[in-house]
Formats: sequence, C-alpha cells, structure tokens
Amino acid sequence: MNANKFIAISVIAGVLPAFAMLEDDEALAAARDVLGKMTLEEKTMLLAGSGTMTLPAVPRVGIDAEWTMSDNSSTVRSSLDRWSWKYVEPMSENTKLPSLSALAQTWDVEWARKHGEVLGAECRDRGVDQLLGPGVNIMRTPLCGRNWEYLGEDPVLAAKMCVPMIRGVQSFDVAATVKHFCLNDQELSRGLVDTHADERTFNEIYLPAFRAAVKEAGVLCVMSSYNKVDGIYASENKYTQTGILRDRWGFKGLLVTDWGGQHSTAFAANNGGGIEMHRGDSIRHLYAPKANRFPLAEAVRRSEVPSATLDDMALRTLFVMAKTGFLTKAPRRAGSRNTAEHQQIARKEGAESIVLIKNAKGLLPLNPAELRKVLVIGLNADEKQCHKGCSAEGSVPYEVTLFAALTNRLPHAEVSLMPFCAKVEYAETDTSNAVEAGGHVVQKQGEKWCDEAELLAAARLADTVIVFTGTEMGFQENMESEGRDRVEFDLPAPLQKAMHTILGWGLERVVVVSRSGSPVGYTWTDKADTLLQTSYLGMEEGNSIVDVLFGDVNPCGKLAQTWPRRYADTAVACCGTYNATNVTYNERFYTGYRWHDRQNIAPLFPFGHGLSYTSWKYGNAKVSAAPGGWKISIDITNTGKTAGKEVVQLYAAYPDAKVERCVKELKAFAKVQLEPGQTKTVELALTPRDLAYWDSFLHRFRADAGEYELLIGSSSADIRARSRIAMHDDEIFAD
Repeated sequence: MNANKFIAISVIAGVLPAFAMLEDDEALAAARDVLGKMTLEEKTMLLAGSGTMTLPAVPRVGIDAEWTMSDNSSTVRSSLDRWSWKYVEPMSENTKLPSLSALAQTWDVEWARKHGEVLGAECRDRGVDQLLGPGVNIMRTPLCGRNWEYLGEDPVLAAKMCVPMIRGVQSFDVAATVKHFCLNDQELSRGLVDTHADERTFNEIYLPAFRAAVKEAGVLCVMSSYNKVDGIYASENKYTQTGILRDRWGFKGLLVTDWGGQHSTAFAANNGGGIEMHRGDSIRHLYAPKANRFPLAEAVRRSEVPSATLDDMALRTLFVMAKTGFLTKAPRRAGSRNTAEHQQIARKEGAESIVLIKNAKGLLPLNPAELRKVLVIGLNADEKQCHKGCSAEGSVPYEVTLFAALTNRLPHAEVSLMPFCAKVEYAETDTSNAVEAGGHVVQKQGEKWCDEAELLAAARLADTVIVFTGTEMGFQENMESEGRDRVEFDLPAPLQKAMHTILGWGLERVVVVSRSGSPVGYTWTDKADTLLQTSYLGMEEGNSIVDVLFGDVNPCGKLAQTWPRRYADTAVACCGTYNATNVTYNERFYTGYRWHDRQNIAPLFPFGHGLSYTSWKYGNAKVSAAPGGWKISIDITNTGKTAGKEVVQLYAAYPDAKVERCVKELKAFAKVQLEPGQTKTVELALTPRDLAYWDSFLHRFRADAGEYELLIGSSSADIRARSRIAMHDDEIFAD
C-alpha cells in the first residue's frame, strides 16, 4: 500500500460516526422541538454564558445541565471560577500535547487526527461539551505572540491539517470551535485594531482554513475575533458572519464571541452575532446572568430585533447541543484522560514535528554510549512552559524538560546545566491584556548568567555541548503569549552575542536546539554546524527532543513558516502596515514564501525545509487523468542507511497566467515512510479548484484555461521534479 493511500484510509477512519452524533436533519428536528417550548427569556439564556465557561441549564424544557466549554488547541484547560479567571481548586490535570505550530511541522494529517482525538477524549472525561480550538489564523508577521497556537503561514497546509483535527475532536461527541474569525493575525491592540484586506487576498489566504473547517470537517462552532474588519467589529459584522459563514458556506452551527468580544445588543443580533461570552460577571449585552437581566429579550419586545432572529440564534445553539447528544441525552462516547497512550501520542507527535535544519558534520544522531560528560547551556532547557500562554495554559500531571530528559537518558554520564554568558534583564510589563485574556502572569526581572571564562572552561571539559536557545512563554519583550506581540524579531542582543561567542570557540561537538513558535532573528546560524528547530511540545517536550537527538526518531518535521534573515525582509515590514489602530494588508496575497519568491529574497530557512538522518531520491513525476482532475505520481527512494519519513510537497506555477499570480503555491503534500533502499510511489491529487484564484469581478474562484507547471520537492526551495498539465476550458466555482 502506498503512503498516500494509507493517509487517505486513516483520515476516513477518523470520520466514522461518533457515538451520539446525530445527522443534521435529526439534530435540527430535536432542536426545533425544544425551541418551540421555550419562552423569550429562555431562548435568550442560550445566547450568553451563565459563567466564564458555561451556558445556562433550562430544566423546564429538559436542558438539565449547563453546557461546558474549555480552552484550548493543545490541552483541556483547568476549570475556571464562574465569575472570574481564577481556577477552581484543586486544579484539574490534562495531557498537554504539542502546540499547533508544532503539529503543523509534522505535515501529517494522521497526527492531526490523533491530536484531535486525544483532546476529544479528554474533554469527554472532564465533562466538557465544547472545545475552544483549533486556531487557524495565518502567520502574517513573525511578531504575532500567538503564532505558536496556529498552523503556520500557508492556507493549504492550515486547511489540510485542521480538518482531521476537528474530526478527531468531534468523533468524541464534543463540539470543536475553529477560531478566530477573521483577520486576527496580530495580538497588538487586538480588541481595537481595524483590519482591511482586499477581496482576493481575503479569499485566497485568510479564509481557506475556515472554509475547510466548515465545508469539509463539519465544525460545529466558530469563534469570532476581537478586531474590527473594515470598521465593524468581527462579532457584529454581517458580511463575514452571515454573508460568508452562513450564506456562502452553509454553516449551521453556533457562533461564539471571543471572551469580551461583544460590543452591543441589537446591532450584534441583527448582524449575524451569536453567543456572548466573557468572564461570568462581565456578561451583560444579551443576557446578564448575575443580574438576571435579559437585554436581548427586551430588544425583541421593543421590536429592535425580530423575534425570528432570536429564534435562529437560539436554534443554532440547540442544534449543536443536539448534534453532540447533549440535548437528546443520548449516551455519548466515553472519554479518558492522562493515559499512557495519550502521553505517548504527545511524545511521538512532538518528535515528528522537530525540524533538522543543519547537520553539516553528521554529528547527529548522538550515540549515548559515547557520552561521558554533557554540558547544556541555557537555563530554559529546564524551565517548564506548560502552565504559560494565557488561554493556552495547561495543568499537567508532569512535565519533562530537555535537561531532565537528558539526565534520565544518560544515567552513566555527567549532565550539567549552565546559563549563558549573557546578562538579560526584563522590564516591567503591563499585563492587563494577559489578565483580561485569563492569563496568570509571573514577571521576570532577569536571568542568571555566568562569566565567559567559566562557561568556556566547562565546555572544554564536556565531550558534547548542547546549546538551548530561542523563546519562552510569557508576557515580556520577546516572549510568546496570547494578548501581546513580541517587541523585537531578533533574539535579544546579549544572547546573540553569547551565541557568537560560544560558536566561535571552535568546539568539535556542539548541537544547537532552537525552540520557538515563530521565526526568530538569528545572526549566528552560519557558525552552527548542527541545528534543530522545535516548537513548544507540551508535557513530553524533553523526551521528544531527546528521541531525535539520539536517533530513536529520525527527524521528519518540515518548517511551516518561512524564516527570514531579517525582519526587514518580511512582507509586512517592506510594504504592509503593522500598528495598533488601522492595518491594511498591503502585501496582499504575498505572505511567507510567496513574498520571498516574488522579491527574490533568500530566506534564512525556507518554508517546507527539513533534513533527515537518511537521504532521498526523487524520480520523475508522472501525471494522469483522474476523476475531477489529475493524479501526480512520483517514486521516492530512501538512499541512506536509516529508516525515515519524507514529506513530498506539490507546488503549482502559472506560466500562462492571465492575472497576477504567485511564483508558486503549495497545493498538496504527503508523508511517506521508507526503509533503507525501499522505493514507494507517492500519489497526489489535484483538481481545477486547487489551481483557481479569486476573481474580484465575478466574486468567485476561477481557473483559467492554459498550462500549469507542477513542482514537486522536499521544500519550497528544493524542487526535485517538474511536470505540466493543461486546462482546455475556463472553470468558475460557486465558492
């Protein structure tokens, strides 16, 4: 069986009917039946929280329990107090999986499905009905503090990864929530900023993942974003919420504001609004639970909102409740939490996301039998991260840091940890945004540091030095978190200098491990012979990294983000706006590698890049007709001595383009596993819809007749095979 067929079968397995999940018509009938029994006030109660993470019970009509929500995309957050952001003690514990930025780097739809299934199972075990994830916003700027919670820079990659994840969550009768809809691509002033994108950019870059979530995955919930879109808050924007989401895509489920994202009563309801959420005592626009007031019901009585609008809003909530079995009291699929299986999934997923950037001297994988004295430089190698990140905070039964994992793996070696020879101070930071987002923030004043001579002496005594650099979670300067963007693209100057110093010592065995959820400005990579890049990997982070360092897992991650050499090389810096008030996406559809291709700017590391401990040979591409499009086949051979996995990437170019097109764009990918010397045929599907662009005159996607070049490679910058196809007629698509 070839790899592509295996993936297809796995994804299909992930969408088998859930235990209680009703068909749409059955769920709608059940919802209508309950709606017909409800008073005006009871309908209103379904449209606002009864607490920070709950919707009210309505026992009179058979809704005997509160509907419960929980953050986030990589864990199930501990239960929150009804009226505040405080946690309920004792805090509940859950498995924390790798971040979505790490999941994207697996380029593996099977891991996306497993990721979703773990979250669905742990929600069910906790009694959670709605998971507030996944996040699918596109990385427009590397400064966005929340990039680590999203699926990278490319709309095709984000769309193809979010679909199996959503199906995995919902296979456990839990409603997934795709977020944040829409154009929420910075945390800077996210609650006030007005964003603008032209129609083509909007449809080609920033909507595809949301569209796939709705039309392919059948996501049950959508969360609106904080920002304004063309002058109107996303939570009350009729064009996006009704025109696109419901009318164009046919979304049947419930729409929920981000917490504190509601700004009006009648205006929001009349413009496609949904459920209002905030910390419990701040909910007030639609239904104020603490005061037992019903502003939306009052607006209906004053004829400011049609009663049919209220009915439609309430019906959508009941529909989702019915779909999951909550409303009908059907026996829902049983869950589980903190199991050995879930912990192993966290570990393996994390390992498969790690990207081998450089291995110039073949130092990796390390042989543990050869190691007697290992020095780890960088105290973040033993700084736990799972409890950080605002709404993405996790409470875990344990967390394995890199230093702890190395110590466990090398019981007969001396493993020591030292700080950088760099003094880094952290200024006091306004954390009000973090608190408003439900974050629990600890300010750092500075980091421990050591004398250069002391560090050099220790490094010379070690047979291997592992340098751990990058970012950490938090709410200061260059840390990554919800509610704040990074202040600078570059690694702080003292740490840059320290990296140059350490790599300039001429030591023979130095491995650099860089951890971040976004590209970071590094000036020293030409001096690093060995470099691994990892994102935030959750509770098993250290074990995942060690598994790759020692070759238990052959690295097979690929970058989901282009790493620029300088911030000045990014599209946003060159021609876009990035500010706290009014942001126009002037770079248009040239995001990430698209921009670098257009401007002929060499990145530090290209999109899709990732090396292996083995080597790959690509054969010639073969194209054949297939139902609805084409099948592209290519033989991949493992020419090395180690079993491994390769991500085969298909890009399209447009030699006959009649309109402005990108130099190339990702269209499909597949991950193939091969033993040494083994060859497999990878098959990739392509349709005319995949080749289409948004026609702003017709307000439709269209693919023009003409030739298209197909580029197959190991990254966006490493194309191994080419072929061509022809379309004989123009095609226009309804959506």
